[in-house]
Amino acid sequence: MSLEEQQELEESYVMHTFGRKPVEFVRGSGMVLEDDKGREYLDFIAGIGVISLGHCHPAVVRALQQQAEKLIHVSNYYYIEGRGEVARRLSDLLNHGAPAGAEPWQSFFANSGAEANECAIKLARLHARKRAEAQARAAGAGEDEARAAASA
Repeated sequence: MSLEEQQELEESYVMHTFGRKPVEFVRGSGMVLEDDKGREYLDFIAGIGVISLGHCHPAVVRALQQQAEKLIHVSNYYYIEGRGEVARRLSDLLNHGAPAGAEPWQSFFANSGAEANECAIKLARLHARKRAEAQARAAGAGEDEARAAASA
């Protein structure tokens, strides 16, 4: 499909949230992108999936192929190979330099930024509620309106 045909399709079916440049990229390797006419460009913008390693990094391509041959996605309701190990390694990195016996960090693996934000909001509310309850107990307070509101 030509660039012009792509532009016509997107004009009708894709929201116009920002202006697109009149180029269609069809492949990339490292920092180099190639358009539909075979011209090469250096990618100084880089998207979220390529910012650190470049386009189609061989190790990433291999890892994706290997994983796709085994399993693409399973709900977080189930155990999956590797998740616990990745969480342990993250905890070790975050605890680097912490005193001996420090509590391990726990990870939440989200499918999207929205899901991660939802988790952050819930954790902030939970932390604030626990803090308010602890402050009320420390002050010897009973079940007053402020404490009830903080723990609701």
